[in-house]
Amino acid sequence: MKTWKIWAITVPIILLMLCCAVIAWLWQNVSTNWAPEEQAAQYVLDHTPIDHIDSYQVFTASGLEDVFLGTDTFGHKWYAFYIPAKHTAYSVGVDELVSAKKVEQSLLQDNIHTDTYSIGYVTGEASKALSAESSTNVVYEVRGRENGKTIFVYVDATSGHILWRYQLSA
Repeated sequence: MKTWKIWAITVPIILLMLCCAVIAWLWQNVSTNWAPEEQAAQYVLDHTPIDHIDSYQVFTASGLEDVFLGTDTFGHKWYAFYIPAKHTAYSVGVDELVSAKKVEQSLLQDNIHTDTYSIGYVTGEASKALSAESSTNVVYEVRGRENGKTIFVYVDATSGHILWRYQLSA
């Protein structure tokens, strides 16, 4: 067999094997990065009214938790809060909560300009500070500016009342 035939067969086989190895390595390393989120999403789908997940975010004010916004079979919107440490999910209908827009308008009256906000479920000691009329432990964590300084405000998502506020020192 001529040398060029050996090279013509061997080189493509080696390149194909190399490509397969790279793809297998990428598959293993990339797919495992989302495993906890996939497990959380599946748990939420199995244990809450949510049938379709629309969005996902992480809330860290009261420990790590996964927050899902989704709809049920009838099209009603729900928030589901999955707490990995307890392997538990809590769900609250969106219509039971004060809208983020109303919270932002309320804070603007107190001269707090909202930069970002997230919604989450408060557990442990922090949940004891929630108002008596709150039927849920859901809060908005708002990062904003007050008089040019960064401030964090926690708002009861059921009543709209400010629970805590922290100002970062300059």
